[in-house]
This record gives sequence, C-alpha cells and structure tokens, in this order.
Amino acid sequence: MTSSAKHSHSIYIDAPLDTVFTYMADPAHIIEAMPEDFDPVLGEVNYFPDGDVASYECKYRELGLHLTALFTREEFVRDERILDHSSMGVDFIFTVEPAPTGTEGSTGTTLTYAWDATGLMKLIDAAFFHGDTYVQPALERWKAEIEKLT
Repeated sequence: MTSSAKHSHSIYIDAPLDTVFTYMADPAHIIEAMPEDFDPVLGEVNYFPDGDVASYECKYRELGLHLTALFTREEFVRDERILDHSSMGVDFIFTVEPAPTGTEGSTGTTLTYAWDATGLMKLIDAAFFHGDTYVQPALERWKAEIEKLT
C-alpha cells in the first residue's frame, strides 16, 4: 500500500539515520508523542516472525470518549520508510533521509512525518481536530529524545 500524504512536516535530527529509523520503528515512541490531553496508552503490539512490528493498538481519549485505534504496519523499508494505517482512517508515514550538518563529512538525518485522513476522518480533522497543530510538537519531542541517544 502506498499513500501520498496531504500533510507533511520535516525536522533535522543530529543523529545517524539508522538511529532515527530504529527509534521511529518502535510504536511506543509514536504513541508517547501524542498530545497528553488524549491520555494515550500503547496497547497490544503484534510482531512478524522476524521481529518487525505487524500491528499495534493505541488507547486514548478524544471528545470525552475512550477509544482504541488499531494500527497496521503497511510498509516497512528499513532505514527509509514506515507507513502505519489506522483503523480510524488515517495513514501515518515516517521517512528518513541523510542530511548534511555543515560539518565536513558529517551527516545527520531529516525525519519527515506525513499523514492523510480519508472519508469521515478528513471531515472531522478539517472541522474539529486540526491534526497539523500536533505535528511540530511531536517532531520536536522525537528530535530531543533521539539526540539524547547519541
């Protein structure tokens, strides 16, 4: 499955590409960057025999409701791209690319977080949710956490 996302945001991270990708491959890190007022909790995680994530649950609150979204990992190209599809009708795409740091011979990583909703979720986002407002804080959190690892 391939998705062309309508919403795309990038950030430079001063860390090796494989470090950034490995961090983003862990669903716990994705869920931890959700807004705190959603009270997000990582639910069950299912793995393929090779150890890669097949699917995971996110339990959260929105508009006073307790909800559970199932995410299926539709694409996983190591050190390049992850596409997680939510049962709520949203695709989340994470890509990593080498990025020069300005220091001769040194590179960091550009992390791009893209997403797009379909159907009813697209309408809900446009009218109420405005998901893009949550993207930059998530990118900044991931950047800070990943840079602590190096």
